[in-house]
Amino acid sequence: MKFEVAIVEDIVLDQTSKYFGNAGEWNGVGTVAFKKVKGANYNSRGFAKPYFSNLSNFPLKNELIYIFALPSPDIQESNYQEIYYYITPINIWNSNHHNGIPNIFNNEDLPDSQKRDYKQTSLGAVRRVEDGSSNIDLGTTFQEKSNIKPVKKFEGDVVLEGRLGNSIRLGSTNQLNSKPLNKWSAEGFAGDPILILRNGQGDTGSVGFLPTEENINQDPSSIYLTTTQKIPFQAASTNYYSYKENKPTLPNLYTGKQILINSGRLILNSSEDHLMLSSTKTISLSSNTGLNFDTTQAVFQTENIYLGSKSATEPLVLGDALEAVMKELILIIKDISVSSATAANSGGPIPTLNQKAPSWINRLNAINTDVFKSKYNYTI
Repeated sequence: MKFEVAIVEDIVLDQTSKYFGNAGEWNGVGTVAFKKVKGANYNSRGFAKPYFSNLSNFPLKNELIYIFALPSPDIQESNYQEIYYYITPINIWNSNHHNGIPNIFNNEDLPDSQKRDYKQTSLGAVRRVEDGSSNIDLGTTFQEKSNIKPVKKFEGDVVLEGRLGNSIRLGSTNQLNSKPLNKWSAEGFAGDPILILRNGQGDTGSVGFLPTEENINQDPSSIYLTTTQKIPFQAASTNYYSYKENKPTLPNLYTGKQILINSGRLILNSSEDHLMLSSTKTISLSSNTGLNFDTTQAVFQTENIYLGSKSATEPLVLGDALEAVMKELILIIKDISVSSATAANSGGPIPTLNQKAPSWINRLNAINTDVFKSKYNYTI
């Protein structure tokens, strides 16, 4: 199998591509139109399909690729039928953002706006965009961003990086002379695994070619899966005042196995069955502004409930028991009031009781003991 180098002139992503039909329509997604840049067939054009079927890393326009000939879909008809395939873009600038290269055929001098972007080192040309401009045609919608930084790598890391500040790090604790080399290695031992998924980079400066580390407090969205590490995570709320004892360790102080998810907003949704939260210790809900429950029924099955304060001492009233006592008390008072209406002293009436008793009876008859009971909330 012979590898050749070609530059991408276009790529088929959907029906808007001018080569959509030539590439086999939707069966040809990922096909590139290329132009060879080396060899006997220099300047010749053709098409190449992506080599991998389950991993898509399509190139941009003006990126270099390796192409090679392998059997075509018509191999059943002829063993000699071949087409070109390609693998991922050549990492010419060692950039996760893009590796586009201009003026590769006419060898004309670069314009001043691009000369500043290319510097010579002992290993060759290095692209370092510092002013936000490039003038390289990278495609229809892809926009170059001069501040997209590569992820800093440490010994033993396996890192998957997107073009726009998203990455997955299969890493570990990294220490040198017992000193941490990154934000997650202050605790634990060298080699303890960690997985960091990050979507978007925080404010890391405008110089794009300098590597950066993940920052759970600044990156737009992150998931950290730890083993022994301590993550300097700044939680939005650490109000644990409701705890009498065994208060949770602050998130930025905890060391051990945990999963941290941080973003501007979190939604956990179960579309077909239950959403279950289970914990060996407590489940802490801490918020700066409020805690809302919107549902048709809420059941709290527990031995003790404290409302208003963890130090609450006043017991809640039992509605049915209170109603029974109130009814009995009203009957007793009512009986006294009826007797007072006709009460006599030494054979004569008692005006102070006789006059007030009817109004007492009316007020007692008007008392509705149901008002003491909630229609929706229950206890035992």
